[in-house]
Amino acid sequence: MTQHRNNWKQAVVAGTIAGAFVAAQMVHAQSQTAPTATTTRPVAASTTVQGAQNRPVTAARLPPPTLLRKALPPAPVQWQAAIQLQARNTQVRRPNSLALTLPRAQLDQIRLPVVLPRAGLIDTAKAKLVGFGDAYALNMPQPKGKQLTMYGNRSFVQADRGAISSRPTVKLAGVPEDIRISQIEDGWTATFTRYGVVYSIDLSCDDNASPDCASDAYLRKAIAEFTDVSVGAEAQNEAKAPPKAQVSPNWLNQIFTAKKGG
Repeated sequence: MTQHRNNWKQAVVAGTIAGAFVAAQMVHAQSQTAPTATTTRPVAASTTVQGAQNRPVTAARLPPPTLLRKALPPAPVQWQAAIQLQARNTQVRRPNSLALTLPRAQLDQIRLPVVLPRAGLIDTAKAKLVGFGDAYALNMPQPKGKQLTMYGNRSFVQADRGAISSRPTVKLAGVPEDIRISQIEDGWTATFTRYGVVYSIDLSCDDNASPDCASDAYLRKAIAEFTDVSVGAEAQNEAKAPPKAQVSPNWLNQIFTAKKGG
């Protein structure tokens, strides 16, 4: 299966820290819990070591990985808009709605609104959610060799001004946000902001020449299906806290249009 890209890396930053942080923690945890590698060093009979027995040599432990750039504080979220939409949708959701079938324990650990598709065009029978606290990925295998993956992220490192090229935005019917769509090696990707958070969706295809992948038409239809939202326990707790800053809904646009060289 084709490996999907983490497109929030391409959107506004040098890279998201979410996956890197989790990987770093996993590596560090392994270094702390894995058995220590040892080797046996023979000791000469004339040595002064008491007992003249073989002595184990302990391998030195490596320090935990360090990020090269300091992470920015998590992006502030427009919680009220997400919570209000969740309340409205609760009254009209179908029994097979993805918001009702995803593992509650996973949703509750994610500290941002989880944007979801309504029941309809997108097949969610095999949907898999992976959360990283301030980021998540939702993979949804589709028929005919297609994969849709939605990413949400509010955790970034600062990119150099001008390091990220500007891409034009498009308007889609029924979608209030500006969308940036571009072609990638195995399909298409789109990026937008909602609730002050960066979201991106990948369409990857086993056959790029197939009708749904030859153009961005299928991806455009898929984006318009993401009208549902789920706000888990961790996110609701943060929503109740006093706001730390005002959120500009167009901050992603401002980064993209930054002039090269300052």
